[in-house]
Amino acid sequence: MPQGLTFVINPESEVASLDLFCRAIEDINRLLRDANYTIRREKSPKSWTVKSLHSSAPTITVDSLLGDYAVIFAIAWGIKEITDGTDRPPDSFTERELENLKRMRRLFRGKDRAHSITVAVDDGPTAEIGADIAEKVDQILSAGYSNLGSLAGDLEAINLHGSPVFTIWERVSRAPVRCSFPNDADWKERVRDLLEKRVMVRGRIRYFANGVPRSVGNIDELRDATPDPDLPKAYFGAIPDAEAARDPVAFLNAIRGFGPE
Repeated sequence: MPQGLTFVINPESEVASLDLFCRAIEDINRLLRDANYTIRREKSPKSWTVKSLHSSAPTITVDSLLGDYAVIFAIAWGIKEITDGTDRPPDSFTERELENLKRMRRLFRGKDRAHSITVAVDDGPTAEIGADIAEKVDQILSAGYSNLGSLAGDLEAINLHGSPVFTIWERVSRAPVRCSFPNDADWKERVRDLLEKRVMVRGRIRYFANGVPRSVGNIDELRDATPDPDLPKAYFGAIPDAEAARDPVAFLNAIRGFGPE
């Protein structure tokens, strides 16, 4: 079992400034928090603990408060895949997490900058985040495609700061997908009313190269898609017969209790 996830901040000069250390810790915390939300749907800042902290090249080892080693490995090997070069996002890495990683380019700029950040699980280094991290992330972000369509999922989060967005957990990929909506009172009220419900959202969907949805924009429809509890439920062996195949509309009307048209 891993003993923790270690980040080694390797400064460009002989010593690291306090400013560089604080910026790096802020970026690492953001990366861990959002990764924990993606993998475990848990965004509490109490999910991680500082296990050890060393000087020279500032080294911080963090551990999952609940001993969730799957999250540790997902973050470490996901970063390794990205820094090695790929056009597809690692498992459990969403658009938001990729943007968090890309944002770390700021640590390699200015007078007090880092040369690299080593990411390791226990004693084995797994990745080196360097000044080219933005280019590595853009390789993934630019490889996708987009088309008009709809997605269904549970609406779990709303963010009204800046350009308003809400997040749905898409039912097929089980990935959190950010959806941008118009910044007006009617839309805000509609989104709030649908919080914690299953919804259908239609607009321009952006996908990663592997077909996983990453975001939705230009939304023209958002509605409640909660299943009707009064509709008949399918059960094992409930396969439509030849009669259903001949006239599927009549078959559906029959099982839903409607009469013939």
